[in-house]
Amino acid sequence: MLSLRIALTLGSLTALAPATPHLVPPDDHKLLLIDPRIVVSSQNAKLVPGRVIKEPLNPLFLADRPWENCFNNLYPNLLWDQEEQIYKLWYKCVLSDRKVIEQMDGPSTIHDVGWYLLYATSKDGLNWDKPALGLFAHGGDRKTNIVARDTPNVGVFKDSHETNPTRRYKMVYDVGLGKPRARFSPDGIHWSEPVEMLGFGARNGDTHNNAFWDERTRKYLWFTKLYLGERLVARFESEDFSHWKNNGLVLRSTLTEGRASQTYCMPVFRYANSYLAWLMMYHPGTDRSVDCELAWSPDGLHWQRVFPGVPFIPRGPEGSFDSKCIYAMAGPPVGQDGNLLIFYGGDDFPHTGWKRDCVPCLARLPLDQFGGFQPLDDNPGHLITRALNIQPEGLHLSADASVGSITVLALSSDDQTLAESEPLSGALHDAKIVWKGAAPPSGCRLKFTLNRATLFAIGGADLVDPSLPKIKRPMPPLRPIRVRRTSFDHDTEDWTGVDTLTHHPTGGKSGGYVSASRQGRNLPIARSTVGPDDPLDGDWPVAFGGQGARISAWVRAAKSGGTVQIEIFARDVAPWTFASSTNFETEWREVSAPLRYDWTDEEAQAAGWRPSVYGFSWAETIRNVGRIVLVPTAAEGQAVFDLDEVTVTGLAQ
Repeated sequence: MLSLRIALTLGSLTALAPATPHLVPPDDHKLLLIDPRIVVSSQNAKLVPGRVIKEPLNPLFLADRPWENCFNNLYPNLLWDQEEQIYKLWYKCVLSDRKVIEQMDGPSTIHDVGWYLLYATSKDGLNWDKPALGLFAHGGDRKTNIVARDTPNVGVFKDSHETNPTRRYKMVYDVGLGKPRARFSPDGIHWSEPVEMLGFGARNGDTHNNAFWDERTRKYLWFTKLYLGERLVARFESEDFSHWKNNGLVLRSTLTEGRASQTYCMPVFRYANSYLAWLMMYHPGTDRSVDCELAWSPDGLHWQRVFPGVPFIPRGPEGSFDSKCIYAMAGPPVGQDGNLLIFYGGDDFPHTGWKRDCVPCLARLPLDQFGGFQPLDDNPGHLITRALNIQPEGLHLSADASVGSITVLALSSDDQTLAESEPLSGALHDAKIVWKGAAPPSGCRLKFTLNRATLFAIGGADLVDPSLPKIKRPMPPLRPIRVRRTSFDHDTEDWTGVDTLTHHPTGGKSGGYVSASRQGRNLPIARSTVGPDDPLDGDWPVAFGGQGARISAWVRAAKSGGTVQIEIFARDVAPWTFASSTNFETEWREVSAPLRYDWTDEEAQAAGWRPSVYGFSWAETIRNVGRIVLVPTAAEGQAVFDLDEVTVTGLAQ
């Protein structure tokens, strides 16, 4: 009996032993339901975020070494090394206390603090070792896990594309805005001297830099911050990891959020047929906390938040170790026992000052379950997809149908049923769809019936049409036509110039006028006031009525030459610009720009409007106008121009 009990106990332990971790490779034939291209119609169903479960043993380790002064934002860089069968973690340490800095082997600072890159390893992801590497001494002790110093905001990755073994591991960081650097290593431990990276702008950096080799584009991608008075996300690409092309702004907070909530850092990874990212949202307008959201992109260039304002990894309750800030890992996705492992840093102190301690933690998410469609109530929900190319091995799906079921119909382009599936139930991951008869042909659409079930992903297929859906916004309710005019008869009426705006009581097109002048090399600019007292601010469909509006003004200059540009800003952030065909002349000339409220971005551009690379959509801009600007083109530049009778008129058509 004793031996039997021992055998049963050993058998139970064997059954409970976790499976070996594995890297989750991209799959161009897997469609995540968070992808807005998949579902074309839904009935009694909504998209909901997946459920992340935090590890009960969190935090995984603490700052318990003399040189671990404060983990700050941690910026964890996590790799499951399949060759060595071990977890590797590179994490950030800031030396903010002067006495700790003095213990460095040759004290040095950047931004008035010291910087270490620390290294830890684990066999199971729960129990971590800080190896005594003997590379850098602190307080005379060389048995430290320090692998680099003077390296703020580090991202580390193992480059399987690299043919030079001394550059197998790559480190990206910056030593200030516009100062990106890289180092190289054969093992992730012994690093080269820094190399300056080329092509970055003066306002890039100062966040968790992260880079990787992208097999799809056959380029290196680097994501970092773009700072323009608020934190934005920027993307760079390179073929040689030295010369980088600036792709510019790829994601920012919404106009509604403004600067109160800002995009901060965004570690990116490939998953299924898409690109996903852990997007850290910083809230300087409230409590300076940081939330981790989920972002999605079809190509790594065009990004959108999946559940804006909803934390994907929720912060802990007040007083807990991760109650204020969450900073998710950079690195390729790791799976184990049907779950995605998400390592992150958790902090109980807001994002302010240097002295904050962000400890490493772990959360789990069932594979593929980033978000899915589920019924709104106890009645079945229904989804219809775009047309799909079906792979020869057939279709499969990932879903939670533990207390319900999912059935699938294959539909023709005219909604005829081509095939019907057997019901599927249970906790499903890549479960094969079994058809009652012949399998459906490629190119069909799928109709899902969700009976108390949530559908997360479809496997074995790709989109016939992979383009993003074009969102045609409906025309807002028609309102009475209104006209608002700035006459400048008595003063500048709160208009300003970048340099100087001078009022003239007579001599205008009608009464008084203003002159905008420049100093040095600037263009003369006249702009309306930003603020609630400006009659041109606000939601233009409400303010001016009709289906669109016409902006007009009278202009002249001391000499002929150059054309007039009209700009409308989303609040005071970024403009759409209309380059008119009206030339400046010595006599008064009218310049005008028509617009419609319901244009798509493409339609606005076709009508002659050009968006700023840092701008918002046409729909967001036209409903949040904060300023009108008139400016000459740089060609045959004017040093001074006169302005009168600026008018915005609602248009019936």
